[in-house]
Amino acid sequence: MLSDNIRALRKKTGYTQEQIAEYLGVSTAAVTQYETSTRTVPSSVVSKLALLFNVDEYELYQKDPQQQQLLSAFAFRADDLQIQDLKSISEFKKIVLNYFHLSNELRNNE
Repeated sequence: MLSDNIRALRKKTGYTQEQIAEYLGVSTAAVTQYETSTRTVPSSVVSKLALLFNVDEYELYQKDPQQQQLLSAFAFRADDLQIQDLKSISEFKKIVLNYFHLSNELRNNE
């Protein structure tokens, strides 16, 4: 399921395997192997992909197609982005996710 979600989200956002590989610091062949389940995806890679695709890590393992449609609705199109742009987007998404998690925790503790 993880490999299918990586491939689907990559395609929905318009990223190429080459862009993903450069962002992750791995070869394009490794990305292909992640997407075809012929290579185990390290947890550090899952974390980076979750930030890039603007999803929680556990959501990359979800099988529910309806949930995947919702996730892809928030995907960011990547036409003509450079690797530094991907890194900046990823870091910004990390800040936003941390804000939402903190906000939810504060509401739950009221």
